[in-house]
Amino acid sequence: MGRVFVVQDKESALFLCPHYGDVSYTQWLDEAGRFDDEESAVETAHVHCTEGFRLTSFYEIKEL
Repeated sequence: MGRVFVVQDKESALFLCPHYGDVSYTQWLDEAGRFDDEESAVETAHVHCTEGFRLTSFYEIKEL
């Protein structure tokens, strides 16, 4: 189990997600990109969420 962070754009309410080595958006939490640390989540959010963002953290069971 590990702590992860997800980023949600305030304007569109979409979550950031990985897409072929870049960043895209999804409406589904299970497709949202997981960040291992808060700093990288915030840095990515500042680049891709121009009208603000929500950062949520939770614990998730890591798959083997």
